[in-house]
Amino acid sequence: MTTLAASGMGATVRYDGVAKAYGAVHALRPTTFEIGSGELVSIIGPSGSGKTTLLGVTAGYITPTAGGILIDDRDITGVAPFRRNIGMVFQNYSLFPHMTVAENIAFPLKMRGMAEGERRERVSQMLQTVRLDGFGDRRPSQLSGGQQQRVALARAAVYGPLLLLMDEPLSALDKNLREEMQYEIKQFQRSLGATVLYVTHDQNEAAAMSDRIGIMNEGRLVQVGTARDLYEHPSSRFVASFLGEANLFQVLSRSATADGLDIETAEGGRLRAAAREGSVACVRPESIRIGPADGSYENRLTGRVTDAVYTAGSLRYRVDLPSGMAVTVRQPSERDVVLHPPGSEVELAWRASDTILVEEG
Repeated sequence: MTTLAASGMGATVRYDGVAKAYGAVHALRPTTFEIGSGELVSIIGPSGSGKTTLLGVTAGYITPTAGGILIDDRDITGVAPFRRNIGMVFQNYSLFPHMTVAENIAFPLKMRGMAEGERRERVSQMLQTVRLDGFGDRRPSQLSGGQQQRVALARAAVYGPLLLLMDEPLSALDKNLREEMQYEIKQFQRSLGATVLYVTHDQNEAAAMSDRIGIMNEGRLVQVGTARDLYEHPSSRFVASFLGEANLFQVLSRSATADGLDIETAEGGRLRAAAREGSVACVRPESIRIGPADGSYENRLTGRVTDAVYTAGSLRYRVDLPSGMAVTVRQPSERDVVLHPPGSEVELAWRASDTILVEEG
C-alpha cells in the first residue's frame, strides 16, 4: 500500500477512571487504561458488557459521569464530538449513496474548508492507500461490500484524525471476505501509523488484528493483554471461558509439592498443576492428548467419547468423565491420526504446566 502521511495520527489515548451510570445501572464502571501511539486495541465482551458505552464516551456521543479521557495529554472529556478530531468507521459503512467514491472520501475535507486542489490530492493518495485507484467516479452501489468498507476507512482517515474508532465494521460481511478485510484493515492501520480502538464481538477477529485486546464484562474492563497472554494466562474463569474454549474444574483443595501443586477437583479427581493461586483449574482443549501417552504427562483421566467432529483441519472430541463432566479435546487432523468414534473408552492426558489456575469470577 502507498503510505499517506497524515498529521495528527498515532496519538496516545488515556482513560482515567472514566465511568457512565444511568441511575442505578452502571453501563461503564471506573475504567483506567492507555492505548499507545499507533496501537490497535480491540475491545470484546458479551452483549451489555460496556463495549458500546466505552466507544460512545470516547467519541463524545455519551457524557461520562466520572473520570476523563486524554488524547496526547489533552483532556477531551468535555469537548464536543465534532471538535475531538476522531475518525469513525461504522458497522453499516454510512456512505452517501448520491455521492461518488471520491466525493465520499473528500466530504470531511470539504467540511473542514480545505482547498479543492489539496482535497483532490488527499483523495488520490487515499484511494491508492486502500487500493481503489480508478474507482473514484463510481457510486457506493457499484461496489462490493469489501470495497465499500475500504471507502469508509479512507473517509474516516483522510483528514488525519488523532484516533480511529471502529464499531464492528466487518460484521455485515461473509466469512471469507471478513478474513480478507481483517488483513486489509491491519495493513491500512500500519501504513498510516494510526491509533485504533476497535470494538467487535468476534474473538478470532480481535486476535487476528490486535496489538492488544481488552475484555469487558458487566461494565468492567477485566483484563487487557495480547491475544496470547489472555489465552495462556487468563485472570479469571470468565476470561478463560470467553476467549476460546476451556475445560474448567472446580478446585476443592490443593497441596504444594516440590514441582507444583496437587489439586483435588469436584469434577475430575486429582490433578497436577504448576504453582499458582486460584480456585478454578483451566485446561485448554488443544493441550489434551487423547490415547496412550508417555510419562511426561502428569495428568491422566479416563472417559467415553460422545461426539467426534472434523472441523477445518482439526478433530474435536467431547469426552464424558465418570463424574458427568464433559471435556472438550481438539487435535490437529494429521494424516495418520487415529479417529476415536463415539462410544470409545479413551485416556486423556496433559502436562501439569497446562493446568492453569484462575480466580472465580
